[in-house]
Amino acid sequence: MMTVTHFTAQQAPCGKVVEADDYEDRDDEALLTQETDYGCGCVSIQHQYHDGSVACKVIHHNGTVLKEELLTAE
Repeated sequence: MMTVTHFTAQQAPCGKVVEADDYEDRDDEALLTQETDYGCGCVSIQHQYHDGSVACKVIHHNGTVLKEELLTAE
């Protein structure tokens, strides 16, 4: 089930305060997927898997990957 939340003033990874849409979805492959699309073009994506691991990726609006990591469950 996907839910969408709209924000009128959210700080993007680039530091700008812009509108943003937050999408949250639960599916068979990832327990939880959360993506935030910012009005400036920045994107933040997080996948939480059934085994407890979490993959995070943050992309600046110019295309530069600011953060990309996989945190495994201990």
